[in-house]
Amino acid sequence: MKITLKTFTLLLLIVSIFSRGFSQGRPINKLTLETTYSYTQIHKAIRDIVDQPDKSSYFDDEFFNSMLKKILTDKQFTEKERVQIFYLMQKKLGFAFIGVSYLPPKQNYFSFFSGKVITWQKTRSMLKELHYDPTGLLAIVDSSRTRDAVLASNALLLATIVSPEGVQSKLEQYSQYDMILKSKNADIFNHYVCLSAAIKQDTIVTDNLAKNLMTFKSEPILEDILCAMYSKNNFVATIKDYLVKEQNPQNELAIETALGALYSRVPPATFEKSVKGFLSEEKEKWKKDIYKNILAKKILNNYSIANAELLVIKKWDYVHSANIPMGL
Repeated sequence: MKITLKTFTLLLLIVSIFSRGFSQGRPINKLTLETTYSYTQIHKAIRDIVDQPDKSSYFDDEFFNSMLKKILTDKQFTEKERVQIFYLMQKKLGFAFIGVSYLPPKQNYFSFFSGKVITWQKTRSMLKELHYDPTGLLAIVDSSRTRDAVLASNALLLATIVSPEGVQSKLEQYSQYDMILKSKNADIFNHYVCLSAAIKQDTIVTDNLAKNLMTFKSEPILEDILCAMYSKNNFVATIKDYLVKEQNPQNELAIETALGALYSRVPPATFEKSVKGFLSEEKEKWKKDIYKNILAKKILNNYSIANAELLVIKKWDYVHSANIPMGL
């Protein structure tokens, strides 16, 4: 099936309108998000540019990519304003990440993350002809990383989309454990580092991700790292290393995302054989139970919060408004 902005994001809109409810938590209030995350701090003239077109227009690949191209080539905008507009365009799609993701019915987090990566790769292909210099965008990342997580993060993603080769050395730096940990909000910055790494990944970035996987303790951070690593054809042995290392029963979803990554990279028979091997070697009851349920197909799409009919709200527990002063 061809994955486009239209097919990926229109599904989110349709489900949110016609579903009877959400399978996790309560619906996020739009006004609360806008207030909490400084939506009104963006100049009205900038917001009007994004608000003018009908929201449904943004679901069309050609419209979204053409508008982004126009913004990038229009000299009236500063680099910061381009990042702000990019952020607002993502909000129209439900793509802008500020600590909440919306998983469509029957999707696990790995497949959801992969869908976003495919979408941005298509945008990258469309903008390749610009030969855009990412220096100004990367300067925003450097100046904002420790004080404005969302501005820095969106600048990084936009820089990666317009110039994957141009961000390579910086991404090697940003993907280091200390760089993520010392950012204004590690959960948000890591999410965008991982999205960027999924688009442009070399051996150094892969090594950094593998080290981070064995160092970070936060479940959402671990899930994003796994998704980034296995958006590429990396060695699956790292998955086993992580599964053996993980000792926190609260990180059940990270275990399931690791298995989702494995499932995407090996044939079904190999996956089943691997999970049986994990089960036979595992001593921790909570992990054994996960493996047993996976083998018995008791977990929808190998992800325990997935829902067959409803949109799932997945929240990052450590993302708080107090940590996000934002110029966005």
